[in-house]
Amino acid sequence: MCDHALPWLVLYAVPGLGPAAYCALLEHFETPENILLQSPRALCEIPGIGPSTAQSISTNRDWTWARDQVARAKDLDIQICTLTDPLYPEILTQIYAPPPLLFAKGDISHCHSPTISIVGSRSFTAYGRETAHRLGSDLARAGITVVSGMAVGIDTHAHRGALEHGATAAVLGSSLDCPYPPENRTLFQQICERGVVFSEFPLGTGPEAHNFPRRNRIISGLSLGTVVVEAGKQSGALITAQFALDQNRDVFAVPGPIYSGKSQGTNSLLSQGAILVQTAQDILSEIEHQSALPPTTEQNEHQPSEQPSLSDREQRVWDALANPSDDATPVHIDTLARAAGFSSGETLNILLSLEIQGNVEQLPGMHFRQKK
Repeated sequence: MCDHALPWLVLYAVPGLGPAAYCALLEHFETPENILLQSPRALCEIPGIGPSTAQSISTNRDWTWARDQVARAKDLDIQICTLTDPLYPEILTQIYAPPPLLFAKGDISHCHSPTISIVGSRSFTAYGRETAHRLGSDLARAGITVVSGMAVGIDTHAHRGALEHGATAAVLGSSLDCPYPPENRTLFQQICERGVVFSEFPLGTGPEAHNFPRRNRIISGLSLGTVVVEAGKQSGALITAQFALDQNRDVFAVPGPIYSGKSQGTNSLLSQGAILVQTAQDILSEIEHQSALPPTTEQNEHQPSEQPSLSDREQRVWDALANPSDDATPVHIDTLARAAGFSSGETLNILLSLEIQGNVEQLPGMHFRQKK
């Protein structure tokens, strides 16, 4: 299953040989086997390969380490997918300096379908949680594979939403035998069983800080577009958005309250030209020209129905808005909060989510009603 990756791994372990230099060598010499046959002098003729790197390629050939990686991968049911492997996601080959190797656990074919990444802050609001979950769920229902980083926060809720109706792919900042964060181990297993988890890091690699920007470029690289749900000014999600721009992929952003620091990043993206997202249909409409989407019976799911599909929290607020005699009667936020059993702040965040979905409308004086 992984033996073909041995020469790739030997080259992968060479100190100072990053993805860009690795890809430059492959472009010239075609295979790792050919690269390993070259003299330092021949290697130095390749742009980006200096004398020290060329010497390392010639002398640092740790076949024992490579065989150990293959043996451990087999024991853990992990695939090692090389850049020329038919299973390697084609969309990722199109970025600058794609990872020469991907370690994968699960069904890689999910990333041969249309893909969208959903990212955001680890620190989130109820509004961000509900929005990430809903977008993940609705995109998966439409046949999209949802990609994210399995971090605590927005990533987690996007993955969970996607698992309700379809597949999701996670990209880690650690190796697959050291999944991070530890509190998401159950989610990790669920994604392995019903989606796929990727890492470019060899087995035994912990979650070091410098790994995460590298992970972010793969998240965006695997996706037709990246959706930022909630992000502050310094959020790592903005790094992913920048990678998406650099890779000539669409960047989407969900608007947030202007008074919320957790929405400063997304609102800033919108002011710079990111595509506004209110429902999953906004994303689907934008990418339909890029990839043939699978047939779906949910063509009008962005339009409110008599009984929309809601999360448990949204359902409680929706029910509190219902009036047996007149469904259009507006209800004040404080009345809704008491009826639903949430604080006024939590209720407002849920209402904002429902409003974005087109299920609720706000009237003057903090009154709300169902939108039919």
